[in-house]
Amino acid sequence: GVPVLFVVPWVVLRYLYENEGCWERNEKVAVWWVIRCPILVAVAVNFVVFVRIVRILVAKVRAHQVSRGDTRLRLARSTLTLIPLLGVHEVVFALAGEGEGGGGLRLAR
Repeated sequence: GVPVLFVVPWVVLRYLYENEGCWERNEKVAVWWVIRCPILVAVAVNFVVFVRIVRILVAKVRAHQVSRGDTRLRLARSTLTLIPLLGVHEVVFALAGEGEGGGGLRLAR
């Protein structure tokens, strides 16, 4: 239910100040940040959780060392599984690629 606290004010502001055509365009930056700030906070929290989980994984993998190559492979597999699960890839695109231009980062996103 927490997203409703941010979505409802954003919808009201969009309806009052920027209700023209498609809601995909974000011409008034202040209205866009009403919804973007909670998204960035969630991405930051997920990133902190990701870093802590990776630290725990490194400690566990090192504690049960079988061979050096196997350790790296298990750690890499675990980390690559967590990246899409926690949305860590969003950290790269968090602030970039929001403009109207067709920049490379926006295109990659």
